[in-house]
Amino acid sequence: NNYESELGSFNGAEPLDTQVFSESWSKLEQRLKDVPRDTPVMTFCTGGIRCVKVNAYLENKLGFRKTLRLRDGINGYLRF
Repeated sequence: NNYESELGSFNGAEPLDTQVFSESWSKLEQRLKDVPRDTPVMTFCTGGIRCVKVNAYLENKLGFRKTLRLRDGINGYLRF
């Protein structure tokens, strides 16, 4: 969401410009409509749970075959 994106991100990351998680689905469909389904897509979130849900959506609903996520989210990254 916008609040988390404003707090910090990674170089090259593309925020979805959402206020709440439920807005993610339509934003993903719009953003990725012309992207080849074998293109790798990397996701990250604060704790890792939303990424699991997003990647399942990318694979099962949108047909992407190479989804990756930051394990345990930003919180896990910071612990590393």
